[in-house]
Amino acid sequence: MPRPFGKHFSHLFHRRKESEKPIIKSRQNETQEHFTNNDAHPVPPKPADQAIQSTQTLQPRDLWQTAYNHLDKSQQNILSTKEISITPGEGKKHLKNLIDQVITTTEEGYEKYYQTADKTCRKTSRKILDAALSFKDIIGAVAALDPTQHAASVWNIVLLSLTLAKKYSQCRNSLFESSGYLADVLTYGAFIEQNFHEKTKSISDNHLVEDALIRLYKAILCYVVQIRKFQEASVGEKVLNTVTDSLQQPLIALKTSVENERAKLDKWIGLIEYLNRAKEAENILRKIDELADSLKRLLEHSGFKSLLLAEGAFFDSYTHQHEDYCLPDTRTDLLRHISTWAQSQDQLIFWLNGMAGTGKSTIARTVAQSFQNQGLLGASFFFKRGEADRGNAKRFVSTLARQLIIKHRQLGFDVFNAIENDSNVVFKSLDIQFEKLLYQPLQKLSTSQSTTIVIVIDALDECDEDKDQQLILNCLFKMQEIKSVHLRVFLTSRPELPVRISFDKNKDHHDLILQELPKSVIEYDIRLFLESKLLAIQKERSLSPDWPGSEKIEKLVAMAIPLFIFAATICRFVGERKWRPEQRLEKILNSASASSEDEMARTYTPILSQLLAGANEEETHQLKKEFQHIIGTIILLASPLSLDALSLLIEFPLDDINNRLDGFHSVLSIPVDFEAPVRILHLSFRDYLLDKKCPFYVPEQDTHSRIASHCLRLMKTRLKENICELQSYGMQQEDIKTEIIEDYLTADIQYACRYWVHHVEQSKDHIINCDVLPFLQDHFLHWMEVLALIGGISEAVGLIDTLKSRAQLGSDLSDFLYDAERFIRQNNYIAAIAPLQIYRAGLVFAPSKSIIKQIFVSKVKDQLAVGTAVEDSWSSNLQTFEGHSSTVYSVAFSPDGRTLASASGDQTIKLWDTATGVEQRTLTGHVGTVESVVNQSTTSYSISVADSWVSLRGGRALWLPTDHRPFRCFAIKNTMLALGLITGRVSIIRFDF
Repeated sequence: MPRPFGKHFSHLFHRRKESEKPIIKSRQNETQEHFTNNDAHPVPPKPADQAIQSTQTLQPRDLWQTAYNHLDKSQQNILSTKEISITPGEGKKHLKNLIDQVITTTEEGYEKYYQTADKTCRKTSRKILDAALSFKDIIGAVAALDPTQHAASVWNIVLLSLTLAKKYSQCRNSLFESSGYLADVLTYGAFIEQNFHEKTKSISDNHLVEDALIRLYKAILCYVVQIRKFQEASVGEKVLNTVTDSLQQPLIALKTSVENERAKLDKWIGLIEYLNRAKEAENILRKIDELADSLKRLLEHSGFKSLLLAEGAFFDSYTHQHEDYCLPDTRTDLLRHISTWAQSQDQLIFWLNGMAGTGKSTIARTVAQSFQNQGLLGASFFFKRGEADRGNAKRFVSTLARQLIIKHRQLGFDVFNAIENDSNVVFKSLDIQFEKLLYQPLQKLSTSQSTTIVIVIDALDECDEDKDQQLILNCLFKMQEIKSVHLRVFLTSRPELPVRISFDKNKDHHDLILQELPKSVIEYDIRLFLESKLLAIQKERSLSPDWPGSEKIEKLVAMAIPLFIFAATICRFVGERKWRPEQRLEKILNSASASSEDEMARTYTPILSQLLAGANEEETHQLKKEFQHIIGTIILLASPLSLDALSLLIEFPLDDINNRLDGFHSVLSIPVDFEAPVRILHLSFRDYLLDKKCPFYVPEQDTHSRIASHCLRLMKTRLKENICELQSYGMQQEDIKTEIIEDYLTADIQYACRYWVHHVEQSKDHIINCDVLPFLQDHFLHWMEVLALIGGISEAVGLIDTLKSRAQLGSDLSDFLYDAERFIRQNNYIAAIAPLQIYRAGLVFAPSKSIIKQIFVSKVKDQLAVGTAVEDSWSSNLQTFEGHSSTVYSVAFSPDGRTLASASGDQTIKLWDTATGVEQRTLTGHVGTVESVVNQSTTSYSISVADSWVSLRGGRALWLPTDHRPFRCFAIKNTMLALGLITGRVSIIRFDF
């Protein structure tokens, strides 16, 4: 649930010190007399006021304070509550910092919405910047004229509106408008007041000017009161539109009052040029425009697109939007400690380790948010087992590189060069990726000033491969050698053996064990958490103000220490809307497991036991079986599935699944939308269920075996050639609409194709060869087609390697998998570009004895009858005409097509028998490169060749593998195509129509 913006931004308001109260009460009374009768002339001073007047000649009147005094008590109370104290004498510094924040937030807001911003947004942004920069020019005079800092409070409102505009795009225009108007009026008033005091002797009826300024300031303060009323009401995002609509009327009233007083002031003092920094404001926006354009070009760069992204890995990704952050006043010492480390010259890595459920991820999110707010966060990666690419390290480096490039665009040059030099670098081993895409670019990064870059990595222990965990740490420690920037890595994990071994080998790190913090600190933070969450439940459900009571909270605190996950899980359990919170809480407190020494049992058993409440022995057996089938599948999925997809995968009615999950909202994230994925809220729940001591034990290998069988069944039923019914076998991936793929390849079949091998592996040979081989013999190419369509063809070789690594492989399956690996290695490039070429180019250029070619060539629909010289078995080269020692510049067929002539840079012409490939004759005597022979390219079959493609009848039909490229020339005769290659070889391809 979004936090109310009142709580988010209460820190933006300040409180004046007691020493800054109005100077002399009688002076206020005098001002009130002027204000009530602004047409009257000044009242002659009484004798007793002579001393006061002499003081006033030395110090101008505080018009802002006077305006404040004319507010009613309720308005004054609203303005004076929850304000931050300002030390006397620090007013100017505070005001300057505030204006700087306004400028920065305006820049950030404009940059964020640059692509969608209209001319009005840009004009308003320029106006705010002009006003703020102009205001800074006279900030010393403003601070002297407004010692009570009321103007600063109004600038805080400008900052609040800009911050909200950046956060909530739907209200951006109205919030920007109000910010722009307030900034303009504040700057206008400041310049008028300064000019008035400079010319006070030459202006008659001074009190009229003062009274006009006071009325102007009062109107501004009244508007601020309206804003603060909504802020005090803790208004959330859901009603923010209503708020902005409601504030339109006060804004109109403000404009009316201001323009009325403006007309008078301009008449009495004259027009004043108070906005004089338009050029600087425009330069700021122009730089943002240029940076935004460069970012757009960056995002469109092919190298950037090659950096594969692990979806959901960012700390602030959509997946994490409902995750908790540390509550205010909790973890304060720890967060301060981490902040100090980041700015120090201390060790590169800060390792926060702790047992499951101690709050590591919540701290990591809070730390990442804090560093992002400070502009220090370079990148983040939050591992999570069971969340596809977040559960392994395949996209770890490329995901970090993408974020770092956006933050520090100079890195793009070296990263993109690395990709251009080796387009497969993102698929190579982790250490090579790290060296080319992170280490070397960061080594070369040159900045004009000292730059701190913080990388936040959460839950490293949830990365699947132990060796990958250690390799990641080895790479991170190597970053200590980078001196071009001030690098810091904040990392969390459980103290698992692979991680501990790596840290033991390299002592140059800072570590902190979370559960070993003083018990009093942990207890205090858990108590605050429980009080906050249970108070929210109390208000939301209109419970008694006495609920739950300090005694019950203390009992919960004692049960929870040291696990925050216990407190969070119990609060979710108690707050489930279908149940009465009082009864749910009593069940927890009275549970038999409440006193268990097993912390995970203490956390989860009370919740799980609700499933069996009131069930007899037979029902208990059935419920546990269904639990293993549904919940067991959810916790062991390689990537979360929606309820719809889960139902199709495991062949279980959707209504039954929904009914069984109804009591598990405290441990699972179960969206109302059946098409949104169901997720485990914390990995410890999975760990608990896989423990044989758990009364709801889920047998891991058996469950993986069952999921693998479901995947194989689904693929056997659904997979077929050209499953998306594409119009052409040459249709490229970029031309296939995403909606078409999603319509034909629903989430369940996509999951089965991507992860069935994973479940076979994890089943530990529970799936036997007789299940796998028949599937591959019938559907291997169909499987590859789907992987290509969903962007997973790059993973195919790894999947085959996984199958090959199984302990017991029969010879038939072993031979098939060898052939499959060679087939994929040759064709994964074109499959990624044009998926259906797996059936055309893939089979045409496969060796004649390829198992896959022999099985599938007769099964493919409308297969091209193409003959070309290929080897019998897999080799690094295909058979071609070889004999030239330099580039072939020209090829030509004889009129009968039986002979092919080739001219080369080796100063020869060779004649070839097109049927046998035998060289018939070599013509010598040329004194230079032979660049042409007579080319009789004739065909009635509409064969053409360009780039990497052979087209038939105007449509792309056959992709040429790398051994047939790049060609220098070509010739066509009837159904034959000859290619002259720069390697000196000549290749002939025959089409049989």
